[in-house]
Amino acid sequence: MKDKKELLRQIMTLLARKEEEQANKLIRVFMDYIPEITAEEVTEVAQKLQDENVFADAEQHVSIETHIFGVIEKKIPQKDLSSFTSGHPIHTFLEENKQIKALVNRATQLNETKNSFTDLKSDWILLAKQFTGLDIHYLRKENQIFPFLEKKGFNHPSSIMWSSDDDIRKLAKAFSKAVAENNEKEARILLPVLAREAQEMTIKEERILFPTAARLFTDKEWQEIRAGEDEIGWLVPEPPASWQAKSEMGSYLNSSPERLKSILGIVNDFFAGKSLDECKTRFDNELKGTISAGEFALAEQKMEDMGISNTQFEAKVDDLLSIFKKSLEKVSIDNLEEGHPLDTFIKENVAIRSLLEELRKAEKEVDLKNVDHQYWEDAYNKLWQINTHYVRKENQLFPYLETKGFDKPTTVMWSLHDNIRNQIKFYRSLLDAKKYEELFKNQDELFSAIEDMIFKEEKVLWATSLELISTEEWVEIRKGEEEVGFCLIDTPPMWNPNWKHPGTKIESEKVQVAENVEPVPFTGSGKTSSQIGAINLDVGAITPEQINLIFKHMPFDVTYVDENDEVRYYNKGDERIFPRSAGIIGRQVKYCHPPKSVHIVEKIIAAFKSGERNEANFWIDFKDKFVYIQYFAVRDNAGNYKGVLEITYDAKTARGLKGEQRLLDWK
Repeated sequence: MKDKKELLRQIMTLLARKEEEQANKLIRVFMDYIPEITAEEVTEVAQKLQDENVFADAEQHVSIETHIFGVIEKKIPQKDLSSFTSGHPIHTFLEENKQIKALVNRATQLNETKNSFTDLKSDWILLAKQFTGLDIHYLRKENQIFPFLEKKGFNHPSSIMWSSDDDIRKLAKAFSKAVAENNEKEARILLPVLAREAQEMTIKEERILFPTAARLFTDKEWQEIRAGEDEIGWLVPEPPASWQAKSEMGSYLNSSPERLKSILGIVNDFFAGKSLDECKTRFDNELKGTISAGEFALAEQKMEDMGISNTQFEAKVDDLLSIFKKSLEKVSIDNLEEGHPLDTFIKENVAIRSLLEELRKAEKEVDLKNVDHQYWEDAYNKLWQINTHYVRKENQLFPYLETKGFDKPTTVMWSLHDNIRNQIKFYRSLLDAKKYEELFKNQDELFSAIEDMIFKEEKVLWATSLELISTEEWVEIRKGEEEVGFCLIDTPPMWNPNWKHPGTKIESEKVQVAENVEPVPFTGSGKTSSQIGAINLDVGAITPEQINLIFKHMPFDVTYVDENDEVRYYNKGDERIFPRSAGIIGRQVKYCHPPKSVHIVEKIIAAFKSGERNEANFWIDFKDKFVYIQYFAVRDNAGNYKGVLEITYDAKTARGLKGEQRLLDWK
């Protein structure tokens, strides 16, 4: 039996020579005996034939390859393109193809509806405009995708698909002209042909072009393609999000592929229902009972690829950890300088453990008939400080881990944090209601959950973070910690190992000092000194410093998320209602909310982007405040969506105002 590519080569060569009878015989052989062939293999054969000048011209090349794809379509496995995230060029093309398919369906409906050309003329006009607009989709493909394919040696898309694109453009123009001239007969002849060609092009793209590009292009090349798209434009109503390749966590960690394969095999066995003893035995036999924090974290990151959901993982994480616990217990972190963010987290955990030890001891000695209520109120006030530990982790540490491809803490750990927070609130409510028997019977469940989180941090998260995050990034993390605060410990010293005292001499530096320099007085040109460096706004001009001061002194919290769903700004007021840190800047807004509420944020943004809504309001009782939260769609003068503005403030005082106060009443 001939090699499938050789057989295909012979078929195409016979078709080029117009020996159709012989070609059809080989096609029947191909269909009977070849189980499958990829689109890339078909294009590879066609490319070589073109290079050898087998085809008479580009038109024959187009005709033969189109014919071949039509005949052997069932032999081509379909590649799943759904993994490409929002903003990736393939994702955008696929979203546009959904619109094209919907357009084709509407065209079919109109053409089959009697009297639609007169009764629904506006729909025909819109249809003509939309088909003409497909040009932007094809332009981006031709100018962004094709050049990179040609660099890889695949230049036939330029001749094949470009020719087909041009045919669709010509049909669209002819159809638009027929509609404009009220030529119903011509319009009804052209529309089904145009719809069929547009539909077939989406199939060619999704079965041939995009899979080939996905296989050949590097992330860096996709980034270059994405950077050039803005100038051309899109069919989709809103510009797609900016896209950056997600880092592979494994590139930052030291682990052999063989060891990782074994670890993932054990994890798969566990979630498939094998007993803990069976999994531990395999762990001992294949890995000698050893695993590093980074290896477990890498396996954790890859669980979703294995079909294990975050919910499944969250529910069984403690049992899974027990398989590897003996080895992970040996993980330790030493010699961290005071002020290093991890040193601070570790010291907080020491304080948390000490508190839990004290509370367990006090619980054993408690007399239900004579409970020291004030002592336990103070205890739960201290327990709530654990929230600060978690908030700092969520806002300072997680963003840096996400950039390294480790986003499991964002989804799983955040959910576990929320569980612990809710437990603290629940048991505090029992205390406030003086339901002492229920409280002291069950609160050890809370203490155990807190200890389990400490184990996850100290045996997996901290060590993995040290491998993933650079010194410079730790310095940035430290800069944002003050704003969030600390848990059960005093504020640690500022830490920056790269900092040098201004008086320190560096031999390599050559410092030039200007002599006899006198300050130059401001003379201006009708401007005041405060206008130097000012930015012209719609009304007035103020400096960046003044802008910063204005936002800093506003009596409410302001956060701005741009049109790409990235956090770009928040004001640093002295008394923020919800904590923020510099780690969220540039972060996707979906990662800045607990998993259980992120769907609400996404719903708001989707409504703002579609133009369905411009504002969303919420109000909640939070601690001793009545918090009013408002989201506003930000749009430019043309009405284009430019992001979301979040305003949050304590409306308790305003809510309680009555009557009027017209005179100054300072006390």
